[in-house]
Amino acid sequence: MKILLGGTFDPVHIGHIALARHVSDHLQAKASLMPLNGVPDYKAPPIATLEQRLEMLQIICDKYPSQLDLELSETHLNEYSPSYFTLKRLRAAMPENEVIFFIVGGDSFISIDSWHHWQELFTLSNFIVAMRPEYDLNKMSHELNTLVQPLIVNQIDDSKPYGQIIFTDFTPIEVSSTAIRQACHNNDKFSQWLEPEIYQYIIQHKLYKGI
Repeated sequence: MKILLGGTFDPVHIGHIALARHVSDHLQAKASLMPLNGVPDYKAPPIATLEQRLEMLQIICDKYPSQLDLELSETHLNEYSPSYFTLKRLRAAMPENEVIFFIVGGDSFISIDSWHHWQELFTLSNFIVAMRPEYDLNKMSHELNTLVQPLIVNQIDDSKPYGQIIFTDFTPIEVSSTAIRQACHNNDKFSQWLEPEIYQYIIQHKLYKGI
């Protein structure tokens, strides 16, 4: 089973880590942090280099070795690749019966029908959706609701490589990498949003001071 949490991780923060560890515990398998090198045109490129972001992620994986590891298949890409193409590449490189779970938050999931080739995503991967306990699924469009309702399961069938959706209650930590970078640049406190080892790495390498 491959469980994926993608992101630029610039830097990786306690929100990322809490989500990945929660899903790891829920599915009783390691969650893989998948750093993305490219970003959409409407987003600024990462400040930390790919090497620096990988080093920070490896620090976290070494800290939680029973729950987290690294997925490096997308790091060679210099341009942004929508999730559809990422999953398609991963699926092509894996055994046909390999089970994939893609982690998404509730806010992202209810708008997944705006993603590239969104209907086909469910033919490439299973999805685990981290939802606030009070979240209202009625916010989904009728088309999305019609497609996903038959795919929602309470218990995972680990013989199915794709096409299952499972929801897990998760209250996200209100933090963003953007806020961390800005706080660092402004010499404001930001250590509360990071694992101590990542905070020390940022200070040691003088990251985000020049933004």
